[in-house]
Amino acid sequence: MARSEIPMVINLRQNKNDDSTAYGKYFAEVDAKEPLNLKGFAKHMTAHGKIADYQMCVLVLGQVVDCLKELLTKGQPVKLDGFGTFSPSVDGQKQGKASLADAVAAGPEAMINGIKINFNPENSKGEKLTSRALKDDCIFTFGYLVESEVRTVGGKERRVQKKTPISYLMAPAADGNSGGSNGGTQNGGTQGGGTSGGDNGGNTGGGTSGGDNGGGDNGGGGSNGGGNDVN
Repeated sequence: MARSEIPMVINLRQNKNDDSTAYGKYFAEVDAKEPLNLKGFAKHMTAHGKIADYQMCVLVLGQVVDCLKELLTKGQPVKLDGFGTFSPSVDGQKQGKASLADAVAAGPEAMINGIKINFNPENSKGEKLTSRALKDDCIFTFGYLVESEVRTVGGKERRVQKKTPISYLMAPAADGNSGGSNGGTQNGGTQGGGTSGGDNGGNTGGGTSGGDNGGGDNGGGGSNGGGNDVN
């Protein structure tokens, strides 16, 4: 696969779990973005010029999705060469049944909470799409320092993600003053422009973004601040 010309934005998050052996250390995570929907994906594909008709591309992608779901509901794994394999698996009841007779008597539906869709990246010789192989196709750039904080929005406490450009934090101060904070938020809560300036305080900007959409941390979390490979 050709190396991407558009860099993947990597954020840093500090581990603030007092009980963790990695307390105080910084870890990398991918900058959270809105997913590209099917029509957006079709536009991207047609922009490459190999598929000229946008509407036809939308129809083909839609058919791919429908057929994938159909085959998976029948227990049939599907491999897309060069990409990976989609396969179904059981999200079973934790208690199980005491005997084979009990399990058979209950029936399959009583034993199953749901069906999960698993994805295993391509691992064939010459077509590997493992985490290390995919890394080789990426170009990286640092984006933001991400910090979780609780803010009151509309009378309710919300956990929001404060994002401060790493370039701002690492830039040397022109007059010896670092100039305060210049952060924002993502996925809910109040978006603060922060303050910038020296002893005179500077200007304060702000606004709201995302309303009540704020939930937990984005793009990873935990002690490492990163995600896991999709299985």
